[in-house]
Amino acid sequence: RSVGKGIGHFFGAMRIDGFMDGDSFKRQIDDYIRVFRATKPAPGTNGPLIPGDPEREMEEARRKKGVPLILPVVEELRDISQKTGIPFD
Repeated sequence: RSVGKGIGHFFGAMRIDGFMDGDSFKRQIDDYIRVFRATKPAPGTNGPLIPGDPEREMEEARRKKGVPLILPVVEELRDISQKTGIPFD
């Protein structure tokens, strides 16, 4: 199985209000999201994800459990703290 062959990406940004009323666009997107969320999940999944869902879930987890720190980063911060005299707690 080949991965990546024939795959392309395009990212663009447009002013929606140049094409339609902004409030109408938001209502239309909200309707799409409601339809997506009401979709029966495929076997072995939790259902469709909307852009931003994984980030919102991670933010919630980090708020509850804190942000994990990598030991080498903590050690470097402690070293900087000692050199600068800024407390590191």
